[in-house]
Amino acid sequence: MANTEVKKLQNHLSLLRDEYSKLQKKYYDIELKYNAMAASSEDNMEETFAFRLLNHVRNLYDSVLYSDIKIKLFNKDVNAHKLILSARSDFWNESVLSSKDELDWSDIDTGVGIAIIKWIYTSGLDVSSVEFALDVLKKAHEFNLNNLVESCEQYLISSVNIRNCVKLYTVAETVNASRLLNYCSGLLSTHWDDLNASDFEHMSGPLLYKMLKSKTTFPLHSAIKLDREDVVFLCLVENSSKFLRLLENGPGDLPAIWSCILSQFYFQKKIKTQYTIFGEATSDLICSNALGQLSHET
Repeated sequence: MANTEVKKLQNHLSLLRDEYSKLQKKYYDIELKYNAMAASSEDNMEETFAFRLLNHVRNLYDSVLYSDIKIKLFNKDVNAHKLILSARSDFWNESVLSSKDELDWSDIDTGVGIAIIKWIYTSGLDVSSVEFALDVLKKAHEFNLNNLVESCEQYLISSVNIRNCVKLYTVAETVNASRLLNYCSGLLSTHWDDLNASDFEHMSGPLLYKMLKSKTTFPLHSAIKLDREDVVFLCLVENSSKFLRLLENGPGDLPAIWSCILSQFYFQKKIKTQYTIFGEATSDLICSNALGQLSHET
């Protein structure tokens, strides 16, 4: 038991070391670019056009000066500028903004909306919680704000633990946040045996099935243990040709194999309840197919 826990800690430390190495490399690359820019610039960098332009953009946050569009939040309007929005993302291209004088963000949490607008103008992000970072991440992905997605990923990676790992993995998969996804995947592999059905209850069937296939030897067994008949059904559908061959050869000792895993009546109750719309014969076939797949996995 002690050796197992030590191994988990070692794997977790390995993930952290990898992430630290990535951050070091990113810092080194930024430093090189900064030094090259400083060497080729005028002596007083604060007087360069680029510096003055960036500083001017920061000061234009919620300013009426040059404002040609408003962003409507739930309980306030924010002055904005089409040029700056367009420069940040192709999501706000000329065809989108040319005829608009207002963007309706009233369906977005006001705090999230303000955080995104501030980032657009200042590149600064003030995150108060994991949930807040997730909300910003989702909208940043929707608006094609890739640099903001990276900033959210960096914060979330530092906040990942075994209890929120599945949730963060799910969001990362949805918005294609590869760094966060890979980090969560590694942590899930390390602590797989510590997870239970409640950890996966909000994960979609297709995503959970994909995960079980990559992280377990017998995905059907795992789906049953997690009480996820939707995932079991996906497994049955994907392997239907194998089930038909097994059924043609007769049930044999399949009921005995099934009872070793779970009560034989488990699926009869679960599957028939969920798939009764397809008729009793279909639900019976699904139950039989489950026995066939268990035989194949065993």
